[in-house]
Amino acid sequence: MTEKELIELYLLRKSQRDLPDEDSLQELWEQTPSDSDAEMPRARELYSKARETERAMHGYVPFRSFIPWVLAAACVLLAVVAMYVFRPEPVTRLVSSSVSKGYFTLPDGSSVWLNRGSSLTFKGNLDGRIRSVSLDGEAFFDVNHDSDRPFIVHGKDMDITVTGTRFTVTSYPELSGAVYLEEGSVTVKGEAFPETLLAPGQGLVFDDNTLSWKKVPILAKDHTCWTQERLVFTNTPLIDIFTSLEHWFHISLDCSDKAFLERTRISMTVRQETPDNVLESIALLTGISYSREEGNRFIVRI
Repeated sequence: MTEKELIELYLLRKSQRDLPDEDSLQELWEQTPSDSDAEMPRARELYSKARETERAMHGYVPFRSFIPWVLAAACVLLAVVAMYVFRPEPVTRLVSSSVSKGYFTLPDGSSVWLNRGSSLTFKGNLDGRIRSVSLDGEAFFDVNHDSDRPFIVHGKDMDITVTGTRFTVTSYPELSGAVYLEEGSVTVKGEAFPETLLAPGQGLVFDDNTLSWKKVPILAKDHTCWTQERLVFTNTPLIDIFTSLEHWFHISLDCSDKAFLERTRISMTVRQETPDNVLESIALLTGISYSREEGNRFIVRI
């Protein structure tokens, strides 16, 4: 087989898809009789040159040459996807100090007041299908309305779900969990009580000592007034008032008679008074006595 015939045979094979594959064609060519076995090395050389010439003309590279690169690209792509999917979302924690309140605007446009010594935690930018936050302490929420993306507050004893509304949540470790609704509607759900819908002017209080809960009528302003530098109590148990005063003044109030504090209810407003002024007023209303110990610790006696 001459050099010209060999090249023509190879190019013909490349132009017709129904011809045998390259390996079969090479095997057929090798079996073709030649005038002399001495011509075989020369023929192989010509065959190789023909392949190189065709590749240079058409930029052809066998697919198997791409396999390592394809695998490498796939590994890089997989690593990028895995990093995106499994990358932990950044966590934001908003905190108010023990002596002052804090006002914050959340990434979704909602706003929140944090009472003294309270914190709010959430992941990402609240741009997912569910806007979820966790509260430790007390907060007043004004939630930006979005019916397609509910806003959920996770408290100590309950989860509160809304789409847009104004409400207060109390979630101190030592205080009964509570929700007080000013406007809109909220759904409250806890492990110890069924899902409950609240309307404006209603509240839900959960006692984690007795695992009991109740829906109560409220005056919304009584539970949002702390955002305006005052506390308002309307027929409130003394034990809850003491807890609020501890956070308000950053003091400790110790009383051994818890039963008395739970059954005694009073109404009062606290503005710019000192702790001593407030306790003197409570003493006049209830008959208690108190003494101030070292630091900010008060002992209450019945």
